[in-house]
Amino acid sequence: DAVQSWDKALELAQSWTATYPREAFAFNSLGVAYLFLGRYDRAIEPFQQAMRLDPKFVPPPSNLAGAFMALNRYAEAGAALKEGAARETEFSGGHRIAYLLAFIAHDQAAMFEHLNASVGIGTTNAAFGWQAHVAAFGGGVSAAHEQFRRGVQLALQGGFTEVAAQLSVEDAEVQAIAGRCVESSKEVSEGLGLSRDNFSLERASRALALCGANREAAALVSELVRRYPDATFTHRVSLPLTAAIGAMRRSDWSRMLGILEPVKPYDHAPSSEFWPAYLRGQAQMGMKRTVEAAAEFQTILDHRGEAPLSPLYALAQLGVARAAAMSGQGDKAREAYDTFLNLWRGADSPLPLLREARLERGRLQ
Repeated sequence: DAVQSWDKALELAQSWTATYPREAFAFNSLGVAYLFLGRYDRAIEPFQQAMRLDPKFVPPPSNLAGAFMALNRYAEAGAALKEGAARETEFSGGHRIAYLLAFIAHDQAAMFEHLNASVGIGTTNAAFGWQAHVAAFGGGVSAAHEQFRRGVQLALQGGFTEVAAQLSVEDAEVQAIAGRCVESSKEVSEGLGLSRDNFSLERASRALALCGANREAAALVSELVRRYPDATFTHRVSLPLTAAIGAMRRSDWSRMLGILEPVKPYDHAPSSEFWPAYLRGQAQMGMKRTVEAAAEFQTILDHRGEAPLSPLYALAQLGVARAAAMSGQGDKAREAYDTFLNLWRGADSPLPLLREARLERGRLQ
């Protein structure tokens, strides 16, 4: 969808499948629209129908696998990929899903296999971002930075400037989440110097907002509003997220919740990447509403397949721990802190979040 108006794309695909009920491409398009809107259960049947109509059509098996993975139906996701391989319809998107499934299953050998199949001459080398996000997932921000930089360099060598920009800005967001704002600002500048596509601008605005660079974030928001007036997720997800982060920096918890209320229909869309629930959890914690906060953080933990590499997954575990500690649930808090610290066992030791979590856990002895 050229202008990223996914509501219109869904309507068009529904009309297309009704008019051309034997067209595999139409059913795949319908599934993709549901996928982007976070309606994963509705995406399954269109992808399966596309596979029935044209067994050699390449995209549906990996798209189906992605829908199953988002629903935490990992075995079915793997089976869809195997079916695609048997039909000789494998492509790079399938390697990404397979890599994510291997990461969830702690299968290092399979991760290595699918990473190697996705990097090198003739590829975008965006797959180095997968490896970087694995490091960041466990708090290894410095290691993540090295992998992002490697991906940027190779993408630029191959002429994939937009991919290089997006990797830089993903690095910036990781750095900002970890509180490393000098490094984050540098990556924002480098990334946006390469491309000002809406994905890079959206993520950069979040990184800047997390670091309190309000004027710079506001400038990117204005640019997004002007240049991408019809992009569904820019206006309904990304811009509210940046605004909510700004409110969080001001400890304006009620304002955060108000901003995020209209985002709820898109909480599970791929572009949300757990941010709406995470920010609501932070707002609820700020208001000392621990039951509500814990529920928001638990939503992330219950839907890992939607964004298996998100650094917010581990931070949601920390959120559960802090909510339990605040409400006097000692045993639950200790267990949740221990789970977080295990996830971050390889984290960079200077990270403030890690030091804070260790101190908080120590007080619960």
